[in-house]
Amino acid sequence: MDAAEITGQIFGGIAVVLGFIAFQMRDAKRVLLVQMAAIIVFCVHYYLLRAYSGLALNAVGLFRNVAYYYRSRMPKKLAAATTVFFVIAMVTAGIFSWQDIRSLLVILGIAINTVGMSFSSAQNIRKSILISSPLVLIYDILVRSVGGAIFETTAIVSSVLGIIRANRAAKETEPAER
Repeated sequence: MDAAEITGQIFGGIAVVLGFIAFQMRDAKRVLLVQMAAIIVFCVHYYLLRAYSGLALNAVGLFRNVAYYYRSRMPKKLAAATTVFFVIAMVTAGIFSWQDIRSLLVILGIAINTVGMSFSSAQNIRKSILISSPLVLIYDILVRSVGGAIFETTAIVSSVLGIIRANRAAKETEPAER
């Protein structure tokens, strides 16, 4: 491992810490702001690891989060169009940053994540993470992104726990059968 890769792993660790902080925020806008900081650090991380598809897709993800930050102020049709726009932007960035078949994993993962983030239901967002994060996790393992692998594993575990917790809460509020 050369100095750039070691430095990249350090940036990955910082991004993971920021990602964990984002998940602890109670306000959706603050979550997005801290996530944006994490994405910037992940961009540096992927650059130093020479994982250019991860860099490109995270850079587009940064702009996606900025748009989603202001989404509540958008007309509904424009809000829906932003999802389509960013999926197309993700695929385009993935094509231009293509390195090999590994790139397909991160393209699909982050594009699916973009669609998932557009759902209004937290439960549907969690379910979409169970599709998108394993793809990005495999990419992270293949490009030796320790921070990315930790982050995606945590996202998967957190989503599973969130789904279980929400299902339990829903069962507790159901009327008892007679």
